[in-house]
Amino acid sequence: MSLYSLDDVKKTILLDSWWGRYFLDPISIRLTWLVANFTKLSPNAVTVLSFLFSLISAYLFYLGEPVYLVMGAFVYEFGFILDTVDGKLARLTGKISTTGALLDVYLDNIRVFANLFALVIGQYQLLGESKYLIIGLCYLFVHFLQILSKYMVLYYLGTNYKQDFYSGETKNTQEGLFAAIKSFFDKRKLNMVLFSTVEGEAFIFFIGPLTGFIFESIVLSLVLIILFYMLKSILFFRNSIALDKKKTTSG
Repeated sequence: MSLYSLDDVKKTILLDSWWGRYFLDPISIRLTWLVANFTKLSPNAVTVLSFLFSLISAYLFYLGEPVYLVMGAFVYEFGFILDTVDGKLARLTGKISTTGALLDVYLDNIRVFANLFALVIGQYQLLGESKYLIIGLCYLFVHFLQILSKYMVLYYLGTNYKQDFYSGETKNTQEGLFAAIKSFFDKRKLNMVLFSTVEGEAFIFFIGPLTGFIFESIVLSLVLIILFYMLKSILFFRNSIALDKKKTTSG
């Protein structure tokens, strides 16, 4: 008899991207259930296993040929699914730890760097076109800029900054269309940023290699990530100003 049900696993789901919710969760929920009930793997072990798959995909991307790109795409995506399992498993089994969170963050960033580096180098060696190296460097710059800004916000505002800016405390500032859109996304546990780094990685490391449009997938991901990052920043500062005004008025 299993200790955990699928409903138990579903309760561990946090706010997620649309790619994670509709394409990865149907698999990762069931995989989490299997790991929790029929193995002794810890969340950290799943994190490391996910990273090992990403190293295999990086090697396949480096080879560059279409058949290896397709293989690399599926290996990468399975490793990414495992990367969504570790968090669910930790919350499900009560094994959440600072070490696990840090391990996940560090290996995630190494995974992106290794696979993007391997992908663009592989295409450069195969085709001799420097545009792959240039667009790869541009994407890495934007990717790590997002990470830096995220952790700067966490450092200065604390881990509950999203609740402060986007929930009860500012509910009076969220009116009209914005409130309706936010409610729609909240009910489905979806991130309001429609194209995050998760979707970017899906385009670059899965859709791009499958279709053969490597350069185009990186360019499209880069443009959309920048646009939605700017939109997110505008919404964030809009609500932060409203919150400051509210505190000043009440004070």
